[in-house]
Amino acid sequence: MTTFGRHEALFKIAAGGMAEVYAARIRGEAGFEKLVAVKRMLPHLADDPEFSAMFLDEGRLAANIASPNVVSTLDLGRADDGALYIVMELVVGVALSSLIKASVKQSRPIPVPIACEMLAQAASGLDDAHEARTPTGVHLGIVHRDVSPQNVLVGADGRVRMVDFGVARALLRQTHTSTGTLKGKFAYFSPEQAAAKEVDRRSDVFALGIVAWETLAMQRLFDGENPLAQIQRVREMEIPPLSSVREDVPREVSNVVMQALERNPKKRLQTAAAFAAALRDAVGVVPAKDIANFVGEIAAAQIREMQMRIESALAGEHVETHVLRPTRSGEREEVSIQATPSSMPGRVADLPTLIRAGEGSHPSVPSMTVTPTAAPEPPDRRLWAFGLGVSVVLIVLLGAALVAQRPPSE
Repeated sequence: MTTFGRHEALFKIAAGGMAEVYAARIRGEAGFEKLVAVKRMLPHLADDPEFSAMFLDEGRLAANIASPNVVSTLDLGRADDGALYIVMELVVGVALSSLIKASVKQSRPIPVPIACEMLAQAASGLDDAHEARTPTGVHLGIVHRDVSPQNVLVGADGRVRMVDFGVARALLRQTHTSTGTLKGKFAYFSPEQAAAKEVDRRSDVFALGIVAWETLAMQRLFDGENPLAQIQRVREMEIPPLSSVREDVPREVSNVVMQALERNPKKRLQTAAAFAAALRDAVGVVPAKDIANFVGEIAAAQIREMQMRIESALAGEHVETHVLRPTRSGEREEVSIQATPSSMPGRVADLPTLIRAGEGSHPSVPSMTVTPTAAPEPPDRRLWAFGLGVSVVLIVLLGAALVAQRPPSE
């Protein structure tokens, strides 16, 4: 089975072009178990110094952020195949982007108070990141730079958490972005980020303002046909007030979001904490159970699927491992082998030792299902000898028949 240090992978949650995320567990004494999420860098990137440094930076930076509204980072390590991995808190829930899509599909807008509370929690998480310090008290100066609905997780427990500080800027970061280099999702850039200027926490406030506008309006704000069009809209497009797009959005809420979307950083809400406070002043504080109930209804299928996969994995109803097998070209490709205990006389570890588990990866991973069965009994030697004799007789007779059919020689 796939392992990351002492963390045992249960199943894959998601995969991208540079990393993949697994649900995993760690076991301890007296039946202790803890579920976690493991973000693993794809092994073929392990030899890329720049990407490896960015991945290490992400883990080190996030480990210094202590917040109920940021996914906790628990460990950072390197697997046997050289790939780096980050161990994080496992959140059973959905990304805000999925929640918005589900709401649109069901023609059920997110209630304004619930939306504002989710956004306020996200803002609180951002502020905790902005204020993060090292254990010795050094202010890290973290700026997320990739605030988007995809990086806002809404848990089934009604708590919102920010995630993915992969492109964050910080004082102590070892890798630095070159002047003029853009990182993040273009449709969620601040004007200063779009101009490749120096950014601070106010850039994240603007990006969260975009997320807030889209969450309440149920539509994209700076969408465009290509990155250039998106950047141009971020810098120049007139932003319609929310109250003009959705009638039930109070003017007070609309005004708060528009303050966050001020293009001049000096006129913008100066901190994410101020953004959170203004949203709560406008609609009040919403209990976590109200958010949990809404998420449980609107994204019931997604959450239940995640819960069932966890239940099945813990019950041992599904075992998955990744192994390397040689190809004709001499290279090795990763194969996913899946089986159920009812069809397995032993554990996956009982597979031939020539197959090495948990190493390597490939952009396109083939998969197969293997159902091991008991080894067949060896055939009776006398039966084998009889069959061989019959085969020899048939060959002799066939040869004689061919000779008889040849025309006589002249």
